[in-house]
Amino acid sequence: MSRYAVLCGSAPKGFCQKKLDDTLNFLESEAGGSLKRRCIASFPDGITELSLESVLNDLIDKEADEVSLYFFAMDESDLSALSEYEAVGFGKFEVVKIGGEEIRKEIIEYYQELFKNSGSSLNVFYEASPDLFCTGAAG
Repeated sequence: MSRYAVLCGSAPKGFCQKKLDDTLNFLESEAGGSLKRRCIASFPDGITELSLESVLNDLIDKEADEVSLYFFAMDESDLSALSEYEAVGFGKFEVVKIGGEEIRKEIIEYYQELFKNSGSSLNVFYEASPDLFCTGAAG
């Protein structure tokens, strides 16, 4: 079984993306499934919708069995929206902002359907919390 992870986040200027770093370390650990670093795409400074589509298309081409896509909040203006989004799914929100870039709900749903139709899965996780950040360099 081939497993991959895509981690997308960003932090306010002067902060690092602690949760993204912690998740990366966890996925590489035995408890997190010992995922190889080459199977994890990490975007600590945000990602554009087009770049995310390119990564997901590549994973479909590789016939990945399971992909976990993580979004971590990036600035205070998006924390409340993303926190509510996490609790109820996209709900009334049509986009999630990562690093100032918008990722549309319809794009995520489209790729979830593509993965499902190919016999694999795209699991999407959203998290927002003031504890996601620490002082220091980004990434």
